[in-house]
Amino acid sequence: MLFPTYQFLVFFLIIFSAILSLKPKVDLYKIVLLISSLLFYSFWSFDFLLLLVLGTVYNYIILRAVCHGRYKKLALISGIIFNIANLGIFKYCNFFVTSLFEVLNQLKIPASFQVLQIIAPVGVSFYTFRMISHLIDCYHHKIPCPKFVDYATYITYFPQIASGPISRAGEFYTQLNSPKKYDYQIEEVLVLILSGLFKKYTLSSFLFNFTQLPFKVPQQYSSIDLILAAISYSCLIYVDFSGYSDLANGISCLLGFKPIANFNMPYRSLSLQEFWKRWHISLSEWLRDYVYFPLGGNKYGKLRKYVNLLMTMAIGGFWHGAGLNFIVWGAIHGLGLVVNHLCKDIPQAIGWKIDYRFPTFTKFCSWLLTFTFVTCSWVFFGTPNWETAIGFFQGIFRFSFATFQFNFWQLYLVIAVIGAINLWGDRISQLLQTVFSLKNLFFRVVLVSLFVYAILMLGPSTVPPFIYFNF
Repeated sequence: MLFPTYQFLVFFLIIFSAILSLKPKVDLYKIVLLISSLLFYSFWSFDFLLLLVLGTVYNYIILRAVCHGRYKKLALISGIIFNIANLGIFKYCNFFVTSLFEVLNQLKIPASFQVLQIIAPVGVSFYTFRMISHLIDCYHHKIPCPKFVDYATYITYFPQIASGPISRAGEFYTQLNSPKKYDYQIEEVLVLILSGLFKKYTLSSFLFNFTQLPFKVPQQYSSIDLILAAISYSCLIYVDFSGYSDLANGISCLLGFKPIANFNMPYRSLSLQEFWKRWHISLSEWLRDYVYFPLGGNKYGKLRKYVNLLMTMAIGGFWHGAGLNFIVWGAIHGLGLVVNHLCKDIPQAIGWKIDYRFPTFTKFCSWLLTFTFVTCSWVFFGTPNWETAIGFFQGIFRFSFATFQFNFWQLYLVIAVIGAINLWGDRISQLLQTVFSLKNLFFRVVLVSLFVYAILMLGPSTVPPFIYFNF
């Protein structure tokens, strides 16, 4: 069940009406919220729901052992292994079996395997990350062992289960167990929901048509078409995922929880390090706290820091999908971050003082280099396999400009709109909140209605699925 659908609207109106007055009755509120989350997830598949319930129960048993058992470290390790194995079976089993089959064929060793068609449950990566971080936080006594209802509500919380943001357990429990809901302003919620709908229903749905075929059969397109397709995919994945995050945050506000900052105008970044502080912030912070720091972070010298950066990003790439292209995507970003740090560490080590005589031009070059790097790396992310990604770049460097299939003013306009969102998104959001906060209720209703009407008229009849539902 997708957020920008009438089906979800009816579902949420029923749920919201049911729990609107229950927040002060914390125990009852939690039960209703848990049932709502399970019901929401059941719309995807009852089998997925059963796996989620069994995984939640098993993890809670392990969690109790981590908090109160005699062998806490053993319980922690077994819990992490279980979750990684569970994720591996559903996301990577076919990848490893197929890779082994190809290696044996290359070695001329006869082999034949039955490759199972395993479908990964929706949101398995996101709720598995929640389970792992919860075990680690309890082991380090950062949070106490929760009640089962609290834990199950946290793991299955429906606005975030499919594609995040990845909320932290301590913050979630504090808000869940408070009789006072998050004191949101209605204009804040309106901007989040309208922003999410506009990004997903209008912008993302439009760009979807310009990225599917070029990323599958790049040989059928000219160099300029492929360049436009790469830029379009950069824009697509941003508005698609940030649109989901905006909707999830808007819904969470109405349910009594603070919004979680997950995107902060990432394409205005002047370095790759800044990009990862602005892009998918909850995942970046998760990888930092539960992968990079446990590997040693930057505590053991510069070389170890660079290795840890590379390993963390490669793991982050592999988390996104079972394929060499995802590993390459993560490794490319890891190498980019290493170079980013080297450019700071080397001048600092030898005492160089860099004098930027043309700050505006320098900033523009830094932005252009960062955006180009990120856009090129998205090619590995968006293509179905490594070979297609290589073919995509070969198509660009063929320098064939005979045909130009994507010469549409609407495409340029959409890219310009997304560029404006990345440059002045905070100002636009603040301006809309100011307008929606005006006291004239009739004016606010008319204005919101016009926004909704425009979004629906500009959107398609069928909304494409969210990209991150695949991960």
